[in-house]
Amino acid sequence: MVNRRALLGVGGWLAAAVLTTLGATWAVSLIGTDITGQAVRSMTLEEVERSLATASAVPTVAPPARSGPYGETGNFSYAAGSVTAACDTGRALLLSWTPAPGYGVDEVERGPAPTASVVFESDDRKTTIKLTCPSGAPVATVRSVAEHDDD
Repeated sequence: MVNRRALLGVGGWLAAAVLTTLGATWAVSLIGTDITGQAVRSMTLEEVERSLATASAVPTVAPPARSGPYGETGNFSYAAGSVTAACDTGRALLLSWTPAPGYGVDEVERGPAPTASVVFESDDRKTTIKLTCPSGAPVATVRSVAEHDDD
């Protein structure tokens, strides 16, 4: 004969396991919905490739502007990321830098210095953006190289 306490213990354990599983399933289902209640959908491989194919490799450069305590500032945007720089008495100064999705910041030389720079790096590409102030306005030079995995 089976002990009644053991049966109640196993039954209680099974009920707790079922309730925990249902609660976890419900919580995971909420992950697909953002805070506004709208569903979040991942892009398909085709959508990613189409988006990358239409992305411009040509940098967009905003005209220099005078703002804040610095002389002229410039906004530079590239496929690897964007930077905002200023000239401070002929020296370059990085005000902000933001890597593009899929990139991280590897190295920053903020300045003020004759040359300020930031390196954005992805799994297969390293992009260095160097900024100088040859005539009082920031000028960007970009060097992007493919990195190969030697493993």
